[in-house]
Amino acid sequence: MFHVKHTSPRILLINPWITDFAAYNFWIKPLGLLYIGSLLRNNGFQVTLIDCLDFHTKIKGYRDGKFYKVKIEKPLPLKSIPRNYL
Repeated sequence: MFHVKHTSPRILLINPWITDFAAYNFWIKPLGLLYIGSLLRNNGFQVTLIDCLDFHTKIKGYRDGKFYKVKIEKPLPLKSIPRNYL
């Protein structure tokens, strides 16, 4: 007979990457996800948060700074505009 160990449920919260050429990290944190994670943890869940924006920031002195930029393909309606979107 097997003994099943009861563990608390696990949940993964993810704050995804963005594609916004004007974004700047002014201490931007996923406050809503942090509140939800706190609520879940207080109710017995094991919570893990992956903040994809935190990994892609050029950090300055106060944990703010520009996000790393990657050139992306322009949408079809913007192909004629002589500007790159980073």
